[in-house]
Amino acid sequence: METIIAFIRDHVLTYSVMAALGILAVFGTALLLCVKREQNWVRQLFLMIASLVGLIVGAKLFGILSYATYLYRQGVPITFEKIVFQSGIVFYGGLLGYFGTFWLLSKFLLKKRRIGRDIVAVTTPLFHGFARIGCYFGRDVVTVDGVEKTIWHPCCYGIHMDNAFCSHFWESRLPVQLFESAFNFLLFAVLLVIFLRETKEERRGRLVKLYLPAYSVFRFIIEFFRDDAVRGGFGPFSFSQVVSMAILLGLIVFAILEKTGAVKPLPPDPYDPGVDLYRLGGRRPTEEPIVFESEDKED
Repeated sequence: METIIAFIRDHVLTYSVMAALGILAVFGTALLLCVKREQNWVRQLFLMIASLVGLIVGAKLFGILSYATYLYRQGVPITFEKIVFQSGIVFYGGLLGYFGTFWLLSKFLLKKRRIGRDIVAVTTPLFHGFARIGCYFGRDVVTVDGVEKTIWHPCCYGIHMDNAFCSHFWESRLPVQLFESAFNFLLFAVLLVIFLRETKEERRGRLVKLYLPAYSVFRFIIEFFRDDAVRGGFGPFSFSQVVSMAILLGLIVFAILEKTGAVKPLPPDPYDPGVDLYRLGGRRPTEEPIVFESEDKED
């Protein structure tokens, strides 16, 4: 039994494997939700894949910004090589890049934009939950006495706590990655239930307005327990806390503008009876109307 547990810990619970499982779970769930709402799943999945470009660019851009604030705090000269090649990636940047790219592409390529955006909001915390597990069970290859070895080296987040609970975790750190994973799975379940139970067309497309504030508030709180100085920050707040506050403020401003009519809400999706989920988006054959011919006149 210990051999099986060690194999899972050393070879299965890695970031790349868990991220791959998360991607499969996302696209599998998105496909089922498309079927549920008669969404054109080919276009939906294509736009989600294309939006990964925005995710990568946004994650790296925010990684550069956060690392630059860290170097500034440390009094280290900021050079192009350092902030580009030594910086990592930041989830918030990937999230905003992914959402922004999908929002833009869906405006031109997707008929049911409300449903499409809801699907993205539902599946995002699902991937994040898997990724955080992989983040905690990370692996590094190190050289010891000229021999390469793979060691367990999770993301070094979480404050040190000398108690019985934290003694079971790496360097007695609070496992904030696992807490964040549990929160994301819970958030996914809540959004999924809302998506499946929503029947009013005009109320669709609002799940991103539930996801963003929920995660932003949670991230703002969990940052106090991460001990993640390398991500930089501004004043007493970490970089992610500043982004969380900016997102919440942006949502409040957007809600006010919507309320005053300065920003028009997304119009309801037009009813599209031609989506054929089993023919790659082809049109369903429609029945020809029955025409009753009049009686033939006598010659």
